[in-house]
Amino acid sequence: MRLTRLALTDFRNYRHSVWKPETNISVLTGENGSGKTNMLEAVSLLAPGRGLRSAPLQALCRTDARQWGVAATLTHGIDQTLLGTGADLSEKSRRSFRLDGAAVRSQAEIAQVFSCVWLTPQMDRLFLEGAGGRRRFLDRLVMALTPDHARQMAAHERSVSSRNRLLADRPNEELWLTSLEDSIARHAVAASAARLSLVESMNAQPFPSADFPQSTLHLDCEISQKLMSVSALQVEDWIRAKLRDSRREDRARGSTSMGAHKADFLLSDVETGRSAELSSSGQQKAMLIGVVLSHAALIEQSRGEAPAILLDEPLLHLDEQRRDALLASLGALNTPVILTGTDADPFSALTGKAGFFNVQDGHIQPV
Repeated sequence: MRLTRLALTDFRNYRHSVWKPETNISVLTGENGSGKTNMLEAVSLLAPGRGLRSAPLQALCRTDARQWGVAATLTHGIDQTLLGTGADLSEKSRRSFRLDGAAVRSQAEIAQVFSCVWLTPQMDRLFLEGAGGRRRFLDRLVMALTPDHARQMAAHERSVSSRNRLLADRPNEELWLTSLEDSIARHAVAASAARLSLVESMNAQPFPSADFPQSTLHLDCEISQKLMSVSALQVEDWIRAKLRDSRREDRARGSTSMGAHKADFLLSDVETGRSAELSSSGQQKAMLIGVVLSHAALIEQSRGEAPAILLDEPLLHLDEQRRDALLASLGALNTPVILTGTDADPFSALTGKAGFFNVQDGHIQPV
């Protein structure tokens, strides 16, 4: 897969910009606030989910505009795919997708065509903060292997939200609650099984780079643990029973205590056993990069095509040896890779392999 054209309209600080990368690897440089991360975010929004920043739709729109759009041309050999997303805020609509000019009914259709993973400086604290960010990172990895995971998670989230509202407003609606709890159980099992499959595959995958620490992925999840010993149908029954028995406590808390939203994702170093949360910033960054590289190799092996990789300021916290190793590893990948930095010099090892672009005030130009 190659990204051959990207058009942004009224997106963040871009009024209208068309970018045509000619190589798989692109390096975007420029001052802070110039729009480098906005460009990465635009690409991330072409995949299912809420994008690199998980921003509300209003925040994505350029000041004084009422609609925004991102459109891309992807090539696969001689085939071409047109992919677009955007929102019209005046209609209070949800974000919509178009695939080859036609409206898309399910984000799972998009996941079949385009997936991506990313690392940002904010994710350097991924293992020091709440579980939500770690789940989102894991689910992004899962979607590349199991495209239907986006639909399962969206349906699970809707059912959990509906159950919370119903418990608060109409707690005696037994049949309605039972129906919602049945939906939560089904989608939670499907999502947890997909996560477990990804984790097991990653842990069994030969590691692609000796220059980054090999990590063991762990799922802290009751549902996944159950799935390792009993059938999916038995786990669904167990979840339904737990939800039914916890209605009073969940109503008092205002939340649902059982489901795929309660899982956590952890990393530990294979060689030392040291957990990511006990590692330094540089060690954590190296571990995450190792996971991204290993994931790309796994997906390319499984589906014949690696996900696009978006790396915002990837060289921060890395020593010189690992900076060189990262750039060498990226040069071997056959997928769109976009990197950002304030200066082009640290990326000089990619000269001749990557396209270099300068970003300034919402405009992107070749260097």
